[in-house]
Parts: sequence; structure tokens; C-alpha cells
Amino acid sequence: MFPGFRDFSSRVRTYGGRMPEFLAETYTPRGAAAPRACDVARAVGQVSQPGAAARREKSQAPAASSALMLRLNHPVAVSVIAFVAWLGYVVARWQVWAKGHITLFIMSGVKDYSHPGEMVPRISHVPAQGYDGQFYYRFARGPFNWNRTAYGIMIDHNYRYTRIGYSLVAWIVSLGGNARLLPTVLVVINLVCVALMAYLGAKLARESGRHALWGLACVAYMGLVISVGRDTSEPLADACMLAGILAYRHSRYIWAALFVAYAVFTNEPILTLAAAFALVRLCQMWKKQVRPGIQDLVWVLPGAVYVILQIAEKIVVKGTSGGLADASSNLTLPFKALVPGVYRDIAESSWTHLDRYGYNYNYNLIDFIALAIIVVAALLVIRAAKLSLEEKAAFVGFVLVEIVLASGQFWDSTFGAGRTYIEAFLMGVLLLLSTPAGTVTRAVTDAAATARTTLLGKVFAADRVMTNKRLGWLMAFPVFVLILVAPRYIVYQ
Repeated sequence: MFPGFRDFSSRVRTYGGRMPEFLAETYTPRGAAAPRACDVARAVGQVSQPGAAARREKSQAPAASSALMLRLNHPVAVSVIAFVAWLGYVVARWQVWAKGHITLFIMSGVKDYSHPGEMVPRISHVPAQGYDGQFYYRFARGPFNWNRTAYGIMIDHNYRYTRIGYSLVAWIVSLGGNARLLPTVLVVINLVCVALMAYLGAKLARESGRHALWGLACVAYMGLVISVGRDTSEPLADACMLAGILAYRHSRYIWAALFVAYAVFTNEPILTLAAAFALVRLCQMWKKQVRPGIQDLVWVLPGAVYVILQIAEKIVVKGTSGGLADASSNLTLPFKALVPGVYRDIAESSWTHLDRYGYNYNYNLIDFIALAIIVVAALLVIRAAKLSLEEKAAFVGFVLVEIVLASGQFWDSTFGAGRTYIEAFLMGVLLLLSTPAGTVTRAVTDAAATARTTLLGKVFAADRVMTNKRLGWLMAFPVFVLILVAPRYIVYQ
């Protein structure tokens, strides 16, 4: 036996009988021509080949890109990106439209609800009736003051009294409703919550086997330009909702219940999530598939919080209860407001000017198309998505409540940028993220092939995949619309 042969043969065996790559350049089979000395030298790097430096630079570029993507594959990095991006929007709106007056973000009007002469300290106002931010500001001054008129602002609908989670946080952060701190605090809370939405979206994306940067899809919604720019409650409510979903997936049911309950306390349409969880769980109990357990807190606690708030509001405040006022103002028959609203947007849109006669019909239509793309895509993969039945039911519930049953208060509006449909968008994004990005198992493929014998089986196929390329094309339109809409609200109110 030649010296060293045993060591060499053992290395070959470790590669399964194949020649290792680091030897492939110099190994010469018996009977083949021996390599030239210069070739051997080039193979081991002793002689530089023409253009070798350029090739090394090209090979180093993908490596650098991979290292960057690896560093960005973390929820903290994603949240920082989201915070900086939305901070840029806030600063631009503050300097361009608000002319440095942060109190304009409150959107307090000069008629009907806000009374400037009664406000101490003074704040800036916008023409006409203003917007929802003025009511959140009013409750942030005193969340437990349920008088119809307080701090110079009169409440328009009774359901405002049960949407005070955002105002309560602002009251705490501003050290008891300090009126001089509140205008800034309201904006900062929304910026932090948008960053939290991106953070939670990144964690949910990674759990679905995707890069953390896909979490930015959760904050790439055009309606957030209204929420962040006009001091409304959606960022806090949706951050709590996403936290509740993440906690539920990890069987942290008490935390999930607390997060969802506070989301309902902040923006009661998220009660749809609790209702969907309740429907699925109760059906499973009726079929004796599961037994009541601690996971039922996720729908019991939010429901209890909502009922308690309704009772308290009915006792303290006179008039129609908040729940009835909410349903009568914001809900209608299926498609009764949706179809005429979209038809009007199409009819009134201009192909040559984004603003025709000063109205936003073009923007309304563009917003609707972006939302519809995500919702329809999510419906088509609803069977293939690796989500719990509860989350899928919540998506359907939000589509029904926020889109199909939404009243003319939303569909006839030309200044909301679709902010009230954000939960349907978010749940749609979660469905798309959780759809397999590659091949599916043989069992799923066989089951899908059997199901395709029916029309529903073809439309809602169980073996659909959502590659990163397809997902990128789907998300491109909402991102494009966000980029299109944001500058408008930097310049105008």
C-alpha cells in the first residue's frame, strides 16, 4: 500500500465514490492526456487568466447581495424599514400640507362637531366638518368623560364611545391627556404601530417559510396614508389583531385573547375576527370534534368586552346604542352600496386627469382595483393556504362585513382611500403568504385532482402554489397605488 493512499481512498468514499470538486480540475483518468503545466497553474490560481478580476467581482456581487438579504431577514430590520418609510411620509405631510402645524393631523373641522372658540389650547382646523381624528383627540383629552360635548368637540355617533383604545393609549402616553403633547403623541403612536405591524407581518411571513421582507406587505396598503396622516385608530387596532393571530398560532391563548379584545376596544369591526373564531369553534363542538378549552377565550373575552362597553354606553349616553348606530350607519344589504359605488367611480373617472371636477373618483377606482386584486387572489388560494380554519373564516368575514355589506358611508365617500377595508386586505395578505411557494405533497395533489371534477374544485384548487415571483406581481399593484396616493395626501388634506 502506497503511503497516503488510505487517506485518499477514505476521502473518495466520503463523497460517495465521486471525485471531490476541489480535485476535479487536476484529476486525470488513465489513458487521458495529461494537463499542461499552465492549465494546472491556472486551476490552482498560480497564473491569472484574462478577465479573472472582473469575474471575481461579478461573483462577489451576488454574495454581497445574499449577505444583505440575510441581514434583512429579521423582523426588527423590517420594522425599521417600515418606520423610516412612514416617518418620511409624516414629515413630508407635516411640512408641505400642514405647514409645520402638527395639530392639523387631527383634522378638526369648523362646523357641526368642532367648536374652535371653546378649545383650550387652540389647535389648527380644516374647513367644513373635519374628519374622524377629531373624535379620537377628544377622547384622548379625557377617555372617561362621556358627555356629548367636551373639550370643544361634540360626538356625532354613539359608537364613538366604544372605540377609545387608541385614545386611551394616547392619554396614558401624554401623561393624562396633556393637550400640548397629544397632537404629537397621536402621530407617534401610529408610526410605532405601523412598525409593529411590519414586525408582526415579518414573523408571520417567516413562519410561512418566506423572507421576512414580505412582512412589508402588511403596511403597503394605501388606506394607511389616511390613518397615519389623520390620526385614526387602524394601526393600533391592526397591530393588536396581528399580535393576537401570532399568539394564537403559538397556543398563547390568553395573550391572543387580550390582544384581540383590545383590538375590538380600539376598532370594533375587528369583532369580526372573534365572531369567525366563535363560529368555527362552536361548529366543531357541535360535531363533537373538539371540546371547550382555554383557546375559546380568543372569542369569549373580546365578545364580553364588547357587550360590557355596549351596556356602559347605553347607561351613560342617551339615544341609540352604539352597536345599533354602528350597524345602521355602516352596514346595508349585500352589494347594495358596493355596485353603485364602483359604477359611479367608473362613470365619473377621467382618462386624462386624475382629479375630475375636484373629486377623487379616479383614486377611488384605483384603490378598489388594488384591494380587489389581493382579495380575489386570496379567495382563489383559500383551500391551498396553510392557515387554520379560524383564520380563513375571519378573512371571509372581513370581506363580507367591510366590503360586501359596507354602506354608502364608505362606498359613496371620495376621501377615505379605502382605510376601512384594511382588515380584509391584511387577512388576504396572510392567506397569500401562507400558500406553498413550491411543490405540494402527493396526497394534496391527488385530492385536488379528484376535486377538480367539480367547478368549485377547479376554481378553489387545493394544490395551488404562490411562488415569490407571483406574489411579487400581486403585491406590485398595491405598492404602486400607495406610491401614487401618498404624494396626494402630502400636498392636500
